[in-house]
Amino acid sequence: MKKQLGLLAKLAVMAGLLALLYRKVDFADFRAALAGLQWGWLPIIYVLLFVNTVLNSWKWGLLLRADGIRMSLGSLICSHLIGTFFNLFLPSSIGGDAYRVVDVGRRAHAGAKSFAAVFAERLMGFLALALWGLLFTAIGWARLPDPRILFLPVVVFVLMGALVFAVIQRTWLMAVWNFLRLNRARRLDAFLSRFLDSLAGYHADRKLVAVVFVLSLVFQMIAITTIFLISQALNWSVPFIFFCIFVPLITLGEALPISIFGIGVRDSLYVFFFVQGGATREEALAMALVYVLITLVYSLVGGVIFLLRRES
Repeated sequence: MKKQLGLLAKLAVMAGLLALLYRKVDFADFRAALAGLQWGWLPIIYVLLFVNTVLNSWKWGLLLRADGIRMSLGSLICSHLIGTFFNLFLPSSIGGDAYRVVDVGRRAHAGAKSFAAVFAERLMGFLALALWGLLFTAIGWARLPDPRILFLPVVVFVLMGALVFAVIQRTWLMAVWNFLRLNRARRLDAFLSRFLDSLAGYHADRKLVAVVFVLSLVFQMIAITTIFLISQALNWSVPFIFFCIFVPLITLGEALPISIFGIGVRDSLYVFFFVQGGATREEALAMALVYVLITLVYSLVGGVIFLLRRES
């Protein structure tokens, strides 16, 4: 019952945000923005999406291997694509990570290690995202019509960094764990201990951390570039640096588990930020829609792989 209520609440948030956004839309301008789509950009965009899938799977594999779990890159790419498919139906833009954790945990018989690898991979990704966001905000904030809109997001980036630091401090985390009396659940306590052992192992391997972080930086820049290319396909003239500022903020917003696949949240953030960059409301909503459709088509590959795995 709780799950059903949670789903209904997320659908209500999604529907409410979309209703508010489209209430003030000039649909003639919206259709014109979509009609201007240049299809020749799509192959490049799909190539970049796949390159990022390979990059993410590679760094995920490096973390698993450092913890004694060996999986082929091809197997991890397939698992990643299936996770991307499940993202379509789960809250936030990271819901598919649960599939990756369960898939590798089941095959390697190491649930805590599998969770730690996905957690660390995501953590490094968000840190890289925050670094790009802060760097380009420092470079380009003066070009915005109203730079004050970035105050709260910058605070969020800084707080996120502090939270990450707190999470990786074992003593602090165990103190909170014991205060909440979660240590009384023996299986859960043992899981946490193995999970923290894995994180400590990653942290001790400076070379591994450096390689994974550099790959995360490359991944996030490709993700930003992909969104920029979608704007080029829609004939936008918004400068690239604005994408480097806005996309990290939008990505963080999409990760909030308050709607399905980030729909409604993403659209709202596209309008809020890109209108500041010179786009119209209709153009921002058109790009959000094109992004969802492109991602939907790409994610279907994961659905096909999932069906083939079940039949084999």
